[in-house]
Amino acid sequence: MDEIKFKIALKVNDLYYFMMHHYYSKPAGIIGLVLSIGSLVLLITRWNVTDATAKMLYFIIALLFTVINPLMLLTKAKAQIQRNKSLGGGLEYILSDEHLSVCLGEERADVGWNQIIRVKDNGRELLVYMTAARAYIWPKDQLGKQYARVVACLKQHIDTGKLKLK
Repeated sequence: MDEIKFKIALKVNDLYYFMMHHYYSKPAGIIGLVLSIGSLVLLITRWNVTDATAKMLYFIIALLFTVINPLMLLTKAKAQIQRNKSLGGGLEYILSDEHLSVCLGEERADVGWNQIIRVKDNGRELLVYMTAARAYIWPKDQLGKQYARVVACLKQHIDTGKLKLK
């Protein structure tokens, strides 16, 4: 197989989408949404029978996971992109038969195919997980025409049980 080379420069929206998907696809995120929606339902249905303190509490809980947490994740994504220049500045990836290489300038780190614990396609991005919380984020729009070659390479080198591709 020929090496596949591509460069990824994450934008705030790419990291934000990953963070939102990562948080709201887990049980804690789903429970938070249910609490917020339930609180909104209580606020509306019990409007005439609750006092101002209860209304304020229902309102805050309703906003917590539907507005406040997404805004906090957006702020965190912006800060992370600004703080970590390698994310926004661009990392070069090289896929070969031996391993996945991640390059930043003259620095290079090789990741064995067996070190990858999961690959997931979330619709907008290809996520290559090294740990449960650490993943390389490859936005499909930046992979462009190479997307099919990258997926074929991943399928060739990673166990099918670790792949969740669309």
